[in-house]
Amino acid sequence: MKKTGKLFSVIFCALLLAVGYFDALAQSDISVQATVSENTIYTGERMQLSIKISGDFNDISRPKLPEFEGFRLLSNRPSTSRSFQYINGKTSTSYTYTYQLIAQKKGSYPLPGVSISIDGTEYQTDPIKVSILDRNEAAESKGPQRPDIFLKLEVSNSRPVTGQQIIADVVLYFQEGLQVSSYQPIPGWKAEGFWKESLTNNERPETSTTILDGLRYRRARLLQFALFPTKSGKLEISPYEINVSVRSSRSRGDSFSSFFGNFGGNRRQITLKSDPVTLNVRPLPPTDSSRYLGAVGSFDISREISSRQVVEGESIEIKTHIKGTGNIPLISKPHYKLPEGLEVYEPQESSQLNRNQHRISGSKTFTDVIIARTPGQYTIPEKTLVFYNPDKDRYISNSLPELQFAVKPDPNAVASVSGPGGMPVSPITGLATWAGPDTQSLFSYWWFWAGIILPLCILGFAYWRKSYAARMSTDRGFARSQKAADKATGRLDKAVALSEDGHLKEAYNMLQKALTGFIGDRLNLPEAGLSNKEYIQALRQENIDDELVENIRLLLDKCASISYAPSTSHEYLKSHVGLAQSTLDKLKKVL
Repeated sequence: MKKTGKLFSVIFCALLLAVGYFDALAQSDISVQATVSENTIYTGERMQLSIKISGDFNDISRPKLPEFEGFRLLSNRPSTSRSFQYINGKTSTSYTYTYQLIAQKKGSYPLPGVSISIDGTEYQTDPIKVSILDRNEAAESKGPQRPDIFLKLEVSNSRPVTGQQIIADVVLYFQEGLQVSSYQPIPGWKAEGFWKESLTNNERPETSTTILDGLRYRRARLLQFALFPTKSGKLEISPYEINVSVRSSRSRGDSFSSFFGNFGGNRRQITLKSDPVTLNVRPLPPTDSSRYLGAVGSFDISREISSRQVVEGESIEIKTHIKGTGNIPLISKPHYKLPEGLEVYEPQESSQLNRNQHRISGSKTFTDVIIARTPGQYTIPEKTLVFYNPDKDRYISNSLPELQFAVKPDPNAVASVSGPGGMPVSPITGLATWAGPDTQSLFSYWWFWAGIILPLCILGFAYWRKSYAARMSTDRGFARSQKAADKATGRLDKAVALSEDGHLKEAYNMLQKALTGFIGDRLNLPEAGLSNKEYIQALRQENIDDELVENIRLLLDKCASISYAPSTSHEYLKSHVGLAQSTLDKLKKVL
């Protein structure tokens, strides 16, 4: 006989859990955000405080307002608005409460968070900082007259460390009475000394008001970039330029309602240029170069092996994953100490960048491909890698555990020897001839001295080789310098191969990398982010012959111009490759 009561209890509990689970999912989609119409206002002016609730919900209560220091609440009854969206079968509701506040006392006040109950759960908004100015005092202390419209570069940090991500906003300020219909960035902004990444700028610019030198301006962030300084010291961010279409308006009511909208009337085109911004870039604290990857930010580092057991001759992949926020494009590959008997192939790397959320985040993966030619048990030792976290102002260590894998013999391989024994030796028989002792001195034989000097030479060579290998594994700058020539030659060969396949643009890019990579490796310069001008300056600081430096500059400029507009032939490229090879041969003698 079946016990149906117990079965119904189980089903009922499962339904309760499912309802609770989906209810929790619905609550996790709810967003509550408070915004103000002005962050800086005069005493006596009004300001709007809006509380916007978005998501999938059923019951919502009126917000519980705190005491607003420095402000007076005009009315406890807010104006409300509501909208619905139905996207991909999911309903989303947006509800907005708007209150009017009047500024009464000058000062800087944080507006406290506002509480609101949604489906029985309490939510609270984040505080908002608002400044109240006295109109008379602002008029008396008015500084130099600002233009009615101007452009400004605003950075998130003026004292970063080398490699730290800073956000640069291109901000437009304009006074009342002006309407902006469109803007067009002027190409060519390089930001030399920085690695530059454009952030997502698809949204329509939103305006807010602020007060500068006693005058009210509209403020609109047009573009946003992530910059990574590649060296320490004082670095200047070059000015940014845009073309703006504006018109004057006497009607105050519509001064900003059509910002970036379409309207008629007389327009004028003006070119705006921001002032340069100087940053004081701090150097990173010293650390072990064999463990540091050049990573600055917040990261999670892990590695994995594709297989724990393979057959002799099969390939194995060791993947190192680096995820987080920071200078992901500038992170270099970690170097692992691999056991003997492994054949190592050219490593691979791939990256995925997320340019949303007003920052650069994402992941980078390095893949080491190895092949074991002899069977046995192999162990890749534990490795500690470090990155610099600017928020904590220190290096963070990340320990990667050791990796073990087994290589089994290939059953299809042909045995090279017939048995476990050594080489068979047969005795030699025959007549023996006896010679009398030689009375010549032992020191007169060449083999005597060879037997003394040769072991010393072998010992000295072994010691030098061990020291060289140790330095190659611990001193990254020395290793880059030693491998510079081979890397440059490989890139030249690759440039010729790309040209033969018809990829002239990529070929000239590779030719440029061969020259700049050799200079950077020999002089231990940053691996990325430097301009051709900085490479030439570095050569001049090394007192390289002016004629050779000038030839290098001309060749780099030629590569840069042709790579952007390739209109040449394979034979023309081969002549440039030959010129680059002879230039590299001369550089090897002086660097």
